[in-house]
Amino acid sequence: MSVFLVSALVGLAATMPLGTTKQAGINVTLNARTDAPFGIKKGLAYNDGSITNILSRPGSATWAYNWGAAQNAPKFQQIPMYWGLGAEGDVNGINAKIAAGDTPYVLGYNEPDMDRGHGGCQATPQQAYDAWGNDMFKFSDRGVKLVCPAISSYNTDVSQFTGYKSGLAWLRSFARDFGTNPLGPTQFRCAAQALHWYGPVTNPVTPAATQAQLFIDYIAYAHTQVDDIFKTTNMDLWITEFAPSPADDVQLMSDFLAIVIPWLDAQSWVARYSPFKAETLVANGALNKAGNTFVNSS
Repeated sequence: MSVFLVSALVGLAATMPLGTTKQAGINVTLNARTDAPFGIKKGLAYNDGSITNILSRPGSATWAYNWGAAQNAPKFQQIPMYWGLGAEGDVNGINAKIAAGDTPYVLGYNEPDMDRGHGGCQATPQQAYDAWGNDMFKFSDRGVKLVCPAISSYNTDVSQFTGYKSGLAWLRSFARDFGTNPLGPTQFRCAAQALHWYGPVTNPVTPAATQAQLFIDYIAYAHTQVDDIFKTTNMDLWITEFAPSPADDVQLMSDFLAIVIPWLDAQSWVARYSPFKAETLVANGALNKAGNTFVNSS
């Protein structure tokens, strides 16, 4: 059975009241609405595809992405991303995945509100608005759903990185400043909004519990703001990058994930999530402490 077909079948179960389903002979709790395979929201953001094999465990992550259209995580539903505007997206790679029936979604631009030195595709709200239809509608025309551009959590009118708006302020401008208001997610053909969050860089390091609460507070706030921006109710959120700082502190990551994963699973409007990143969850070909927390928490 193809991953795409499995996703379609379990999507029906995931919209039902809380209960359980079966994956590989074990019971999996359906904590809240999601159309991810087997009703499990947990996913992987990765660079090295071989790392994903180590994280493939029954009842744990079911989908993965790698900021592009590479198909390097065959044990997971692989969601492609159209990384940047125009030629910076892999049209042929994404179309190949759609043609193979391997993906029900395409992720939109990666952090257009951030500069390239910090991993963003760096585009103003108007540049992204003007390009969105040409870049993304070709995919929705083929039957897949779109996820609106992933934004950082800075939320400022004048970013220190780009000189223009960032975070939710960027998204509000993208969604509402350049068309006939009020604009909703249907104008952008978006089924979900992607969010990123990273913990504060401090010395000494901010405790995991404090960073976890900051994350929870931000995502809860962003939920209300995204609904207001798009004039909708309970728009699905994908949290496609998140981590405490420093992200390579294995104990910190473990303690952080132990708190935030149960919360994410309990929110009906969080459809999918993937911490940054898969490589931080393994060491020497095996799960590290953070990886064990990731695969076992729910």
